[in-house]
Amino acid sequence: MTDNSKYHFFKKLKNKYRLVVLNDGTFEERIVVKITPLLVLSFFLLVSCLLIFTTFLLFSYTPLKEYVPGKTTLETQKELISMSTKLDSLVIVVDSRDLYIDNLKKILSGEEINDLSHENKTKNLNKKLNLSVSIEDSLFRLKVEKKSSGDYIEKFNDQDIFFLPPVNGNFTQKYNKKKGHYGVDIVSKEGSVINAIYEGVVVSSDWTKESGFVIAIQHTEGFLSYYKHNSKLLKEVGDIVMKGDPIAIIGNSGELTSGPHLHFELWKNGESINPENYITF
Repeated sequence: MTDNSKYHFFKKLKNKYRLVVLNDGTFEERIVVKITPLLVLSFFLLVSCLLIFTTFLLFSYTPLKEYVPGKTTLETQKELISMSTKLDSLVIVVDSRDLYIDNLKKILSGEEINDLSHENKTKNLNKKLNLSVSIEDSLFRLKVEKKSSGDYIEKFNDQDIFFLPPVNGNFTQKYNKKKGHYGVDIVSKEGSVINAIYEGVVVSSDWTKESGFVIAIQHTEGFLSYYKHNSKLLKEVGDIVMKGDPIAIIGNSGELTSGPHLHFELWKNGESINPENYITF
């Protein structure tokens, strides 16, 4: 009985039908189409497959994929990193302005102002300086002299961090925060390879109008290193680099440059610091 039902079902699928379009006034046959249920079913299946495949392509290889939860483009990731860096800078600026406004209020009311830098300088001046050579100084000197690369050594959480120079060359401009120069400019031979000063993750690898090809690496202990005006970048965002790995080629890209050189910046916890205090170039 079941076999007969299947037979009749498939037989019905093959039954031929005629679709006729008539003229309403003369009943003249204008269009005649011969179809079967199997043909109609096949047509709808084909259209459905094409729609599904087209939708997949649209959401995989076009900007529409940004609307899929969990999917972001490389440009979006770069913007998020840039926004995060700007937010850190804005927090510092806001804190400074809050302190400035608070000091103005205290000046108007005749109270003492809060000058953190002055307090720190006063504390340092009030300390009695001991200029004699201590055992710790001697051990530190021996430890530095044993390093053939001339790295600067700092200790954080019982771990020694050794920063390598990014490139060998001569200084043309040094760090000057007051003049808005937040790094050091190093001139080297054309085609010189720029190396990572320490292991970390590449958080920016892009082109900017002012600095040309720029690459930035996030290190441990809140350190962030920037390498600007390169002619070519060798790493992409998300790449893990080790100390001494090639990351770029020295160049002259960007508007704020007058010749092939590397502009190198070092930041810690969102604050610009002098690279010469941490690296022996």
